[in-house]
Formats: sequence, structure tokens, C-alpha cells
Amino acid sequence: MSRKTTILTLIVLVGLAGACAKQEQASPAEEAWSGLVEARNGLETAEEKTSLAEDYLAEFPDTEHSGSMAGVVVHYRGHEMEDPQGAYLVVASALEHIEDPEQRFAVGMEILSLSDSVDVPLELAQVANSLGAERPLTYSEHQQVFETAIDLEEWMVADEHALAAMEMATPETYRADYPDREFTDEDIAERVQRRRATALAYDGWALYNMGDTELAFSRFAAADEVGSVSYLGVPNTPLYTFWGRAALGEGDFDSAVELLGAEAAFGNDGSGAEIFLREAYAAKNGDEEGYDEFLWATRSELATTVDDFSLLDYAGNQISMADVSTGKVTLLAFWFPT
Repeated sequence: MSRKTTILTLIVLVGLAGACAKQEQASPAEEAWSGLVEARNGLETAEEKTSLAEDYLAEFPDTEHSGSMAGVVVHYRGHEMEDPQGAYLVVASALEHIEDPEQRFAVGMEILSLSDSVDVPLELAQVANSLGAERPLTYSEHQQVFETAIDLEEWMVADEHALAAMEMATPETYRADYPDREFTDEDIAERVQRRRATALAYDGWALYNMGDTELAFSRFAAADEVGSVSYLGVPNTPLYTFWGRAALGEGDFDSAVELLGAEAAFGNDGSGAEIFLREAYAAKNGDEEGYDEFLWATRSELATTVDDFSLLDYAGNQISMADVSTGKVTLLAFWFPT
């Protein structure tokens, strides 16, 4: 298979295998994209994946798939291959040829994600405002901006877009974002709650770093009250990391240890929280002695015992959780078999 043919396999990497239907008079770019759908098997290495994405961007820089292709280059070349400068040069070159405002936003955000290791001559606010001049940003786009702004420590931009996202955390806006899907009122309420909790948490951290401590802690408490938690009772947002770090900064070591301990044990940002948990633990106790035992005790305290349940195996036999888990560590994996 030639390199030009194998470029058509990359679609599997971006999860858009069914997004492009064949058309009778497709453009060359769409023919290539359709080929990606048809020939999606065979890629294994990061080098293969990134080179194929780069070929597509070089030949077709300005299509509705530009953002996806830029994301592939940033992920594989920039991160897996540890060549952020190379990824930047490829994606920035493509950006010069992109006129569509939505794709310019998508590609610009990918470039900005390299800012921690590459000198990127893009302003986050300018990237967001360029799209905002064409149409209002969606909740997801505001979220992408305020999360990137937090990473870049652009606190005012984070605050602005978190506030805008809060305004959009309504049932009406959520339904409008997904006009072709049906949701129950309960589903909508849960998703709106999650949106609001996310925006509140990020805005609290932005406000704390802007010096508005009182309002920041009010935002954290509001995010906690709204709630969006995992099975183990830990938020699905970085709330406890932000709140715990703020408590640490204010010298409230008890609160910092409690919040960061829960996050380090079972949160989505566990590894990111642990360095600050160690600091808070040492500040509270005078040193780090006993830290590992404390963290294990925290995990044990927060761990939730699951109620017994039964499921059918492929042979139709009913299997009870109690039958297979007694005295054992048990891994449950749920998937959609084809």
C-alpha cells in the first residue's frame, strides 16, 4: 500500500468513522476523507499516524476536518513523539491557509495546547474572539477556552468564559445543542448540573488567582452544592484540586488535606493533586512522615462497597458478583460487544 493510499486510514484515530457519507460528486478532500473511512485499519505506530495526518493537512488544509487532523498531529507528534516544536510547525503552517472561522478556532486551540513547551505567537482571547465575531460560542467552546486559559494562567480570560458558560448551563441551551437527540427531563437536569458545576469550579480557581478570595470560595461551595460526583463521591471536575490548593494557600491545612486527599485517592485529577496534598500534609503535621499510610487510609475510608448484583454471561448463565468477588480483587469491564 502506498503512502498516499495509507493516509486514508487515519479516520479511526479521530473517532469520526461514520461522519462522512459518500457523495456522487465529492471534492478531492472529501474523497480522501471517505477513503479514510473505508481504509481505517492498519495503523500502529505514532510515526505512521502523525505522518498521515500531516500529509492530509498539507494537501487539504482548509476543510471541516482541519481541527481533527491538527489534533492528531498535536497528540502524536507533540506528545507521544515528544516533538512539540515539530507539531507546532506543521499545524501553524496549516492555519495560514484556513479561512473557515470554526476551523481556525479549532486549529488555534490545538496550537495553544503546545504553549507549555513552545513559544506560540497566538493570543487565546484573540482566537476566541475571532470565532465570537462570527457567531456566539457554544458551551463546549467556552469550556475549551476557560480550561485552556487556566492551563495558560490567563485568569481574566478564564473568568470571562466560565461566566459565559454558566449563563448557558440551562435545559433550553442543552437541548438546543443536541436538536436531534431525545433526553428525559432527568437526563437534562443531570447534564445541566454537570455543566454548571464545571464552570463554577474553574471560575473559582480563576477568581482566587485574581485575588478575589471571598468570591472564589463562594464559587467552590456553589460547585460543591450543585454537585457532579462519581460513584465514590468525588467531583467529576477538578473542584477539590482547585479548592484544596486555595485552602493550602490560605493556610487552612485541615481543609486542604481533606479536599486534596479525596482527589488524590479517587479523583480524575489524582496525580495532579498529590504534589499539593504532600505539601498540605507536611504543613499540617510538620513533615511527611506517615504520608503513605494516611493516603492508604483515605482510600479505604472513601471506598464504597457495591451491593450484590447478577448478570448473564454469553452462555446465558446468571453470575452473581458475590460468587466471583469473595476475597478477591475483581475488575469489572463494561463494553458494547459487536
